[in-house]
Amino acid sequence: DKENKKRKPNWTEEEKCILLDEYGKRKAILKSKLNPNVTASKKQKQWDEITEKINARNLDVKRTVQEVIKKYENISVVAKKELSLYKRESNKTGGGPPPADLSDCTKIVQDILGADSPILAGIPGGVESEVEPVQQCITEPLQPSEEQQIQHRQSASRAPAQATAIRPQTVPTREEVLELQREVLQLQKEKLQLEIEKIRKEKDNQELYQIILNNQLLQLQREGKITITPFEE
Repeated sequence: DKENKKRKPNWTEEEKCILLDEYGKRKAILKSKLNPNVTASKKQKQWDEITEKINARNLDVKRTVQEVIKKYENISVVAKKELSLYKRESNKTGGGPPPADLSDCTKIVQDILGADSPILAGIPGGVESEVEPVQQCITEPLQPSEEQQIQHRQSASRAPAQATAIRPQTVPTREEVLELQREVLQLQKEKLQLEIEKIRKEKDNQELYQIILNNQLLQLQREGKITITPFEE
């Protein structure tokens, strides 16, 4: 009976050190994304070996692979928060007391991931998701809780009512269509009037230019500079 199952003892510092040390030896595989050379089964094997190493040093307690992965996640999350606080306190000015030194586990995690690792910088996809591909392969599927099932049923029962509450798209009436057509025709009429006005102005400008040109020719003829010969058909 799970309710009567005895809770396992807390992790010892030795167990945590073994976990981090063995992870550091295998980080090239465990930190890699899944690809033809790094498969889920290969990652699984690495976690199996880490678990065996931990259990070999503690014969009284047997950790499962899921427990080992979960513990590494927790240590990584704590290390991320501790490093973030340490950097924030270190950047403060004012001559206050120096920040508390990092814990041994945090120092090891920092060595494993690298001091400049974006995972430790607090960007999305950081420590929390580092071992996610492995968990997806070996963790049993989670069953929805009773509360989630009730919420799902309530949402499903409300769905038809919500669907009927959506108003259908209205169809324009004949009067609205005619009014729209009249507006379009009015715009087209105004556009034609503007084009006619533009053509009229261009014609007037051409006539004015012709008058000016004729006056200049007559002036040159009176001055004897040019001779105008009538055109014979």
